[in-house]
Amino acid sequence: MRSERDRAKSYFDRVPSKWDAMYSHESPARYFFNRLMRRAVFDRYRLTFENCGSISGARVLDIGCGTGRYSLEFAVRGATRVVGIDFAPRMVDFSRRMAEQMNVADKCRFVCSDFSSFSFDDDFDIVLALGFFDYVQDPLIFLKKIFGLTNRVFLASFPHNGRLWRIQRKIRYHWVKGCPVYDYTIPQVEQLYRETSFPLQKIVPMRHGLFAVAVR
Repeated sequence: MRSERDRAKSYFDRVPSKWDAMYSHESPARYFFNRLMRRAVFDRYRLTFENCGSISGARVLDIGCGTGRYSLEFAVRGATRVVGIDFAPRMVDFSRRMAEQMNVADKCRFVCSDFSSFSFDDDFDIVLALGFFDYVQDPLIFLKKIFGLTNRVFLASFPHNGRLWRIQRKIRYHWVKGCPVYDYTIPQVEQLYRETSFPLQKIVPMRHGLFAVAVR
């Protein structure tokens, strides 16, 4: 029987173009639909750049980078070094192609690896884990490692759903698509940060989610 990690990896390795389409204006109808039905994704994007502090000259780590939309935007806005890491090979390949197309490949490094086992040779000014903890069974292990890599600000999102939405999400992802998903409450997130000594500055409620800002 495949592990939960393998099932999540398999799912994301199948959907890079579909996933990236949420941010693309190439299909106005699809973009409008995503803005309407997946508002939390766009709120998360806005909150990231409102709370990341100075980007110019920053070193950025994007954990679970997916198609690299955040990584690429940080590079465009003046970050000097951006590392995106994801365990889905096709997501990473997509990110590398986009970096070339956007002329920021010299600033970006996209790594295909499991974050928990990858060895980093430096720390980072800005660390992101957005849409990452949705698929993590034991977040404390990851947060402890992230704490050691962050020297300024850590931005993370956590799914936070009502009972009906949580049930349909579990059916849609866990049972139909074979991708395990998890959910969090505000007290659970606060406890996780206390256990890692991360200085949690604020939690911003979003539609179906929580946006957490920690500043060291």
